Amino acid sequence: MKSEVISTIYAETVARRNLPVNFQARDLVLFEGELARVIPSTQVLKFEDVLASPEGLLFKGTRILPESFAFPYHLDEWRFSSVVKFLATNYGLRRRRKIEGEALWITDYWSTGYFHWVTDVLTRLFVMRDRLRDLLLVLPGKYEQRDVVKACLKAFGVSEVDFVGADEVVEFRSLVMPSHTAPSGHFKDEAIRGVRDVLLNAYGDVDGEDERLYISRTGAGRRRIVNEDEVTSVLRKFGFETICAEDLSFEQQVAICSRARYIVSNHGAGLTNILFMKQGGSVLELRHESDCVNNCYFTMSSALDLNYLYQTCAPANPSADPHDAHLLVDVDQLQRNLTLLVGG
Repeated sequence: MKSEVISTIYAETVARRNLPVNFQARDLVLFEGELARVIPSTQVLKFEDVLASPEGLLFKGTRILPESFAFPYHLDEWRFSSVVKFLATNYGLRRRRKIEGEALWITDYWSTGYFHWVTDVLTRLFVMRDRLRDLLLVLPGKYEQRDVVKACLKAFGVSEVDFVGADEVVEFRSLVMPSHTAPSGHFKDEAIRGVRDVLLNAYGDVDGEDERLYISRTGAGRRRIVNEDEVTSVLRKFGFETICAEDLSFEQQVAICSRARYIVSNHGAGLTNILFMKQGGSVLELRHESDCVNNCYFTMSSALDLNYLYQTCAPANPSADPHDAHLLVDVDQLQRNLTLLVGG
């Protein structure tokens, strides 16, 4: 089933990024794939007579739509048996509810994560902001109780949302969907800056004093800093305050990070909050020494005109997956990087 292209919002562009402020030639392999990246056009698509499951998958007949995923190839990873089970559940066990009016869909299968909600979903909401009064926003039911979702929709002035319940399938007569403004982990500058402006206007504290923040992952199940006591001891010498993002409301995270001139953290959802920093601020990401895939905060810094610095760190367990491994930070190197970060 093919969708109808209603309009094109952004033409295809090429995002070009400068190397990190403290770039070392030996680390070129980490960044070289992101220095110039094609950002496809953003189009508004229209589908007719499609169904949505509570998990957030769109389908029609026996076909799950590739637009349900952050990357279409993710559909290819589904086993045949999984597709059969999905179709049997949604056609045989769940009740069907119709929405006759024109509806708006902006999520994909990855959208529940904090980073993906803020950067992938809200950019799609941003490009449709002028049509929010005409379209009924529909979201999977799992978003209904999430405080970050409520706060973000309030900031965008969305007052009515229809949530797909856990025991139902929603049938759309006409469904409008903007394509992603950029592949996940990449950014169309206008869109991500637009999201920043909306959220800062709602919850930012742009007149606050410059702050130095360390965002800790001490409560996370993966990618923790194993020698964090040593790390925070060094950071305190440079005037950094430690926060745990999960202990704060979304509104508090926006307010605190909007006052920040400098943010340090290891790779993880908390670094998404660099979105709210002062323009011209500086970011230091502590990252796995071999990870050349997860560059989303490098690319975000570029899109937001932030200074990006990095420090490669050895994994505590060399056999662990780089995306999950706990890290060991060289504190002497950290001190040198912090000196460069804050300029003295």
